[in-house]
Amino acid sequence: MEISSLQIFCDFDGTITRGDTVDLLLEKLALDEWRHHETLWEQGKISAKECMSKQVPLIQGGWSAVESVLTTVELDPGLGDLVEWCSRWNVPFSIVSDGLDRVIYWLLERAGVSSAHMNNIWANHLLIDEDSQKLALEIPTRAHRHVCPTGHCKCQILDMAPPGTLTAVIGDGRSDFCWAHRADLLFAKDGLLKHCRKQNLTCMTYDDLSDVRAVLQRLIDEGSLAVA
Repeated sequence: MEISSLQIFCDFDGTITRGDTVDLLLEKLALDEWRHHETLWEQGKISAKECMSKQVPLIQGGWSAVESVLTTVELDPGLGDLVEWCSRWNVPFSIVSDGLDRVIYWLLERAGVSSAHMNNIWANHLLIDEDSQKLALEIPTRAHRHVCPTGHCKCQILDMAPPGTLTAVIGDGRSDFCWAHRADLLFAKDGLLKHCRKQNLTCMTYDDLSDVRAVLQRLIDEGSLAVA
């Protein structure tokens, strides 16, 4: 059995993780210059894309140092349940992040959550020079229509969903503001929830991803989501 046309698109940093992994890596490993770029971004003088492109190369110690920091990162305890629920109902589940792809895959593997059970993982590509241990960022090429001000345009991912798709978005912060206005179902917390209330944008609140799974199951039980 499957839920007709539903697809779930989930942010990563602050949504699947407790806290932002990029911010954590910068705090722990980057040269202090990263704060200057952060200030310029906060003041609206540079884009998120430009900011991250300048900050990531400032991270010191190579991938081994990154791994050491990532061991302290906690994931949402409801992630496994939600991914398993999606698999059971044949609901495509994708991670869409303005963060780092290699970080995402590493944390999922550590948590025992198989990326094979996910439809897609969309994120900025982390490049590592194995000789110099220097890091760099490769941001995906955008289509002709620029929507999100972030490095990875989440709205364009929603655009790729087949016509008639019921899109559910799960997020927590600023990188989710744009596509939140395009979602059919929106789950919000923290900064995204404040944005929704300020913009009078309809959303459902959650504390962890088990809450999202419970709401989706309730919508099925009530007949609000069609099951084929």
